[in-house]
Amino acid sequence: MYIRKEKSLKTREMNLFALNAITYNVEFSPQALLIKEFAEIWKCDKSKDKELATKELGYVFYMTDSRSTYMYILDEDERSDQIISDQDMDGWNKPTYMDAAIERYKLLSQTTSTVLLESTRGVVEKISHFLSIIDPNERDPRTNKPVFAINAITKAVSEVPKLVKALNDIESEIIKEKALKAQSGNTSVGLFDDNGL
Repeated sequence: MYIRKEKSLKTREMNLFALNAITYNVEFSPQALLIKEFAEIWKCDKSKDKELATKELGYVFYMTDSRSTYMYILDEDERSDQIISDQDMDGWNKPTYMDAAIERYKLLSQTTSTVLLESTRGVVEKISHFLSIIDPNERDPRTNKPVFAINAITKAVSEVPKLVKALNDIESEIIKEKALKAQSGNTSVGLFDDNGL
C-alpha cells in the first residue's frame, strides 16, 4: 500500500497524488480518500491489503495527471491498455466508479496550463492522424488531380517539430512547478499550478 504522510493539511500544499521518483509507484495522501470518488475505489476493494484499490488509484493518476509517464500515448484507449498491462491488471475490467474518479481528478487538476497542454496534445494528435492517412498518390476521380496538395503536406510536416517542442516545454514547466511547490510548501498558485494535485 502506498499511502504517504502529508506535512501540511493546507489545501494548496496538499499533493493528493504523487509519483515516487525512486520506486515509480503512485503514492497518495490519506486526504485523497476524503474525496468521495477516490473513497469509493477504496471502499470497493474488500481485501485487507487494498492492492486492487491502490492499483486503481494509480490507474486514475496515470490516465490523467500531466506527470504520468503514459501521457505520451495520446489515444486514451491505447494509454489505458498500456497502463493495465504495465500495472499487472490483466483481466481487469474498468468498473463504472472509475469514470467518476477520473473525471473528478481531471476537474481538481484543471488549470489554464493543463487546458493549454491538453489542447496542444489534441492538435498534435490531429496532425499525426492527418499525416497517417495521407496518400500523395491519391487522385480525385473527376479531375485526376492530387487529393492532398503537396504544400499542405509539407506545411503539416514542418509544424510537427514546433508543436512537439511546445508540448514538451509545457509538460516540463508543469512538472517543474509541481516539484518546486511540493519541495517549498509554496501555497501560491503559479502559472503551471495544478490546484493541489
